[in-house]
Amino acid sequence: MIRFGLRLALATGREAIVRLVIISAAMAVGVGLLLATIAGIHAVGSQNQRYAWLNSGLVGETAGPKAADPMWWLLRDDYTRGARMARLDVASTGPDAPVPPGIPRLPGPGEFYASPALSERLRTTTAAELGDRFPGREIGTIGGAALPSPDSLMIIIGHSPDELSQQPDAVQVSSILTTDPADCSRCVIGIGANGISLVLSVVAGALLVPLLILMGTATRLAAARREQRFAAMRLVGATPRQISVISAVESTVSAVAGTIAGIGVFFALRPALAAIPFTGERFFAGDLSLGLVDVVLVVLGVPLGAAVVARLALRRVQISPLGVTRRVTPRPPRAWRLVVLAAGIVEMGYFVGHRPETTNGQIMAYMCGFVLIMIGLVAAGPWLTLVGSRVLAGRARHAAALIAGRRLADNPQAGFRAVSGVMLALFVTSVATGVITTIVAERGSPGAAR
Repeated sequence: MIRFGLRLALATGREAIVRLVIISAAMAVGVGLLLATIAGIHAVGSQNQRYAWLNSGLVGETAGPKAADPMWWLLRDDYTRGARMARLDVASTGPDAPVPPGIPRLPGPGEFYASPALSERLRTTTAAELGDRFPGREIGTIGGAALPSPDSLMIIIGHSPDELSQQPDAVQVSSILTTDPADCSRCVIGIGANGISLVLSVVAGALLVPLLILMGTATRLAAARREQRFAAMRLVGATPRQISVISAVESTVSAVAGTIAGIGVFFALRPALAAIPFTGERFFAGDLSLGLVDVVLVVLGVPLGAAVVARLALRRVQISPLGVTRRVTPRPPRAWRLVVLAAGIVEMGYFVGHRPETTNGQIMAYMCGFVLIMIGLVAAGPWLTLVGSRVLAGRARHAAALIAGRRLADNPQAGFRAVSGVMLALFVTSVATGVITTIVAERGSPGAAR
């Protein structure tokens, strides 16, 4: 049966090949976006980790080995053409002073290191506008290990201990902090644990769930189109078990091809995805990484899910092969389908004026309302389609519009199913864009105090 299923999927003419290509392409897009979502979660954490060392002079004593010779440390913000710039003034008190990541040694008096983005600005901007602020000469660039983003504007300037110790805000640092800001209650630079939870909840809720729904819908529609052929096999003696095996093989072939292509789509689009300033600053391409467990789960999970969905889509064939050819007008959907949607809107509206005190409470309130509205849209969609089709038929001035309205009203569930995936994608994209831009506008970039 497995070999026969492969022949049906690959060697039964142009129709089979076209169906395989279309479904594989749809799966490739879904898998590529799914991998991008997972990699985006990793990228947020990697970027946040590179903010850790900037908190070294702000949290007091840090765990870990301490250098024999402390250094003087003064971190402050500066601006150039509206862009935030981190300026770190340091002074070594001895040869064993700690060294921040990204540079080989501490700069001496009259020396400084600049990030690549700031170094480029120093070369293209007049000294009176930018360069005159920094004493000394550039002796190198700051490496990526110390930069949250390729666009980070950062400079590390060397001074003598006597000079920097006179500054009122300068402190002595004996070790470089490596604790992730998400795990550091005293860190004020980077995204704290609450912020990370909020960002990841938005990613998971706004992207992951709809993508899985879209992939499942594509697989189910592909299986449903093969119902009649499988019903004919039942009539000539095929058993339900044999039909299940054939269906699983065909679905798995397209899912495997789509999964492999989706991995290629992800790596092809990774540079473009890294340029999206999801946290206010774009990522390094290497931040969008995938772990072995992530790849294994996707590679195994997507084909397995496709096979399960295909089996569920063929329940009528399993019960009776004649059931496929029986077509009756389904009962029209009722207005009670609006209940879940209304509950989600009421829940969100209530918490607008009664915001929970804690971040976790706010996340829970947001996610509950978001999921309720998303489920409500799916549940209410057929009823809304029925209402819209009746309005279309009632206002039709041409035969084509009247026929379209009547046919849509005859089976609004099927009509809505054809656009439900697009509807969900538009909904979650609009919500995610609004939430993310609001976070960035209200909180600023992760370098701001939290």
